[in-house]
Amino acid sequence: MSHSYFYISDGAMFYHTDTGDRPVRSEVLESYLRKIRENANRNEWKRTGSGAQFTGTFEAGADAQSRVAAVNANVGCLGFNKGDLVYAIRIDETAGIYRKFKDDHTQDGIVISSGDTAYLDFDFSGERLVVSAAFAGESHIGVLEESRTVCDMYTDGRSWDSEPVWSKTNPNEVYFSSAGLAVNHSNDEQEPPQGIPYGMYRMMQGSANLVKGPSAICLMNIAEGTMRELLEKDDCDFVHPQSTPDGSLYYIKRPYKQANNTSSAGCLVDLFLFPFRMIRALFGFFNFFSVKYSGKTLSHTGDVKRRDEAQMFIDGNMIQAEKELKENQSRGDKNPGIIPRTWELRCRAANGEDTLIRRGVVAYRVLNNGDILISNGSGVLCHHTDGSEEKISNAPRVTYLKA
Repeated sequence: MSHSYFYISDGAMFYHTDTGDRPVRSEVLESYLRKIRENANRNEWKRTGSGAQFTGTFEAGADAQSRVAAVNANVGCLGFNKGDLVYAIRIDETAGIYRKFKDDHTQDGIVISSGDTAYLDFDFSGERLVVSAAFAGESHIGVLEESRTVCDMYTDGRSWDSEPVWSKTNPNEVYFSSAGLAVNHSNDEQEPPQGIPYGMYRMMQGSANLVKGPSAICLMNIAEGTMRELLEKDDCDFVHPQSTPDGSLYYIKRPYKQANNTSSAGCLVDLFLFPFRMIRALFGFFNFFSVKYSGKTLSHTGDVKRRDEAQMFIDGNMIQAEKELKENQSRGDKNPGIIPRTWELRCRAANGEDTLIRRGVVAYRVLNNGDILISNGSGVLCHHTDGSEEKISNAPRVTYLKA
């Protein structure tokens, strides 16, 4: 069977066909990088070289290559509208939704963008766009109607509402994931919510230090102004909802892990380990410059790339990739991946019956014929309606699929 789809891996867009995978360029990002590169080249003589060292204006990492490498860019969501590919991208401290015109590949158009609001996940239904909009540490669901530039917001309060998708059975209903936010009164620094770069998180967060609770899946009717929780549990996250025309709701269930443990025992352990962590941080600082300028680590065993592959953040969660892969292999998984088996793709039918589809899933997409594209972190699989499964791509760390 022929398969073609778009996907996101390591924050970049790709298009898969039976002939292979090719990257999809963001003209918005390319334009941003050109400006960074041009500005660095224009001022490089002031901040690099022996002359800058003599005058005291030397600045490490001021060259164009370093400036470009320091840019934090991440595509988080894909969709289609009027035949165009639409994508949400975060670049350093800004985030917006842009359109790649099918008939013009020289520039990307703006769907919605703002200097003080980060527009993240989205879904189209005809001309209506439902979107999550983050500001001041909170994220809420809004709807952008055709020919308008301002969203009508439908959720509020201290919460992180994300991943909105239109219902396939009711044009006025929206499924989304929602997590409560609580103020952290300890001195612990919190990790950003799922997939948000640290700098952007601090910009959106302001002075508050917020802790994200477990995620529930909610259903909202924008015409009636009603909302109800469908799936909720204190020790679980329910994320990535997707509606199908038969009234089923697909979703991923995984364990909820609080960002920090603030117990007294944990504080004592942190106090004891502080000197060792400080030494490790200093070593990492000098090791970074050694790798950057000499290509060698300070330690013979310091294989940076291997460490990064063995332990990584996927979908906002720390994954021990090598450990999970070995455990999945030892269980006899036909297509083992790096995602824990506790990450379950499930389906809730219209009659309320809940079924486990597959374990070890980080992203998925239900196709029109009932097959399901699945990412297990080590490749993309096709899960057929008869329960059989085939691997169709070796693309690693795929966190979003769109077909």
